Amino acid sequence: MINEVLNLLGSIVLLTAFFMLTESYMHSIINAVAFQSLLIGLIIGIVGWKEGIGELIILGGITITFRALLIPWLLQRDVRRERIWRGREIKTTHHAIVLGLIVAVLAYFLYVPVYMTTDNWKGIIPFVLLFLSMLIIVSRRNALAQIVGYLSEENAMLYLAVMLSPMPMVLEFGILLDMIAFVLLAMVLSAEKHYGPLEVEELVG
Repeated sequence: MINEVLNLLGSIVLLTAFFMLTESYMHSIINAVAFQSLLIGLIIGIVGWKEGIGELIILGGITITFRALLIPWLLQRDVRRERIWRGREIKTTHHAIVLGLIVAVLAYFLYVPVYMTTDNWKGIIPFVLLFLSMLIIVSRRNALAQIVGYLSEENAMLYLAVMLSPMPMVLEFGILLDMIAFVLLAMVLSAEKHYGPLEVEELVG
């Protein structure tokens, strides 16, 4: 029963990644990554409860607090503050969903050697999510949208670590990823105070 619940939640997580690939409005993309983080926090907590690992239950709570609540709130506040974001469409590729499906299939075949080594199919969903998140980053030209892609990528790495190796040390790994996310977010928001909403070209000069 628990495995079926985990698979269902994982499938919904993948759908959020496809949604972020095709969505054009910033506030919707931020809401999607917040919902994705909530689901992954629940997954981590359920795995911790199932395996009797209290550290994973704590990590699930931290994931929900920071990734599903705090960071999306900071991003939404920036979107509300900068009027340019309120009705603005950011650029997406016309064939984003097709590219996403191709990347998902590629990730599936790339996971086969991992399965041969670990004899564990539980990592397939987060592995596919990792590749979809990288596609979100490279397909976006807006700094905030790329931060969302980075958050999704971190979610995938946490999810993968829990599925392949549900050990207490994953807690430290999750905290480290949260710290990196906060530093990156602080840098971009600080730059926006001086230069306004940033596109990739403005970041690289």
